[in-house]
Amino acid sequence: MKRRQWAALASAFVRAAAPLALISVVPPAAAETLRDWKCTGEAGVPWDEQIAGCTNALKSGRFVGAAAAAGLSNRGNAYQAKGDLDGALADYSQAIQVDPTYVNARFNRGNAYKAKGDLARAIADYNEVVELDPKFATAYNNRANAYQARGDLAHAIADYNQAIQLDPKYVFAYNNRGNAYYARSDLDRAIADYDQAIQLDPKYAIAYDNRGNAYKAKGDVDRAIADFGEAIRLDPKKATAYNNRDIAYKASGDLDRAIADFDEAIRLDPKYATAYNNRGNAYKAKGDVDRASADYGEATRLDPKNAGR
Repeated sequence: MKRRQWAALASAFVRAAAPLALISVVPPAAAETLRDWKCTGEAGVPWDEQIAGCTNALKSGRFVGAAAAAGLSNRGNAYQAKGDLDGALADYSQAIQVDPTYVNARFNRGNAYKAKGDLARAIADYNEVVELDPKFATAYNNRANAYQARGDLAHAIADYNQAIQLDPKYVFAYNNRGNAYYARSDLDRAIADYDQAIQLDPKYAIAYDNRGNAYKAKGDVDRAIADFGEAIRLDPKKATAYNNRDIAYKASGDLDRAIADFDEAIRLDPKYATAYNNRGNAYKAKGDVDRASADYGEATRLDPKNAGR
């Protein structure tokens, strides 16, 4: 699952990738299963081997009906994991043709459409999924993510509520609903949801990072810095957490620490335009116009939208 930037200075409030995990099924067919052909749709078998295995299984003629739909869907998962979204969509669509009631294929196709940015089709597929399986909590969460991506926060929050009602320990749904509340400037509710996500999973770095942004927005710089620090401790390669902590340091007037964190964010992600822009702001505040200008130039080169931010 990809980051979403909420503001020019703050980096992303992040939705977890796990809710977008592809669903696979390995039903029996006669005396053998798709797993025997290395067609699982799950990590563990190299994706190229799975594509070949699923293709051979389907060509064998031994898998028909629901089993054929599962094989197509599993191969679609392999294509999607390799970044071939068109190949994945073709397989999911064929699986649905074979078995229109096959929930997993519709769910996975919704994920692929969302990854392509086709939110309307993604939502349409998730609609079908929850109609076929009203207790599919992850489908509500993913539909909420799609609603949130197109700015429909009311529908997003309603779907996160439903996902949490179905699964009260759904860590990602709490984090994602927190993001939606943050986008509505309802910071107290956002923090409450991040609290719940952290309580359920104390090693969930993303929730600390997001809660830090909410504290920073409330003006509680000390708590923000503490949360960003915990996110970094849990995930030292998390460039956005360094960038966000940098901003908090800058807000507290500690420009040297801010610049040091921006340096680390850029080291971890040399194409992180926002970090260059923010380091430029720090250098400008220190009166180092030349370095500020250089960073602004690099930020603009990497992302023209950063110009003047």
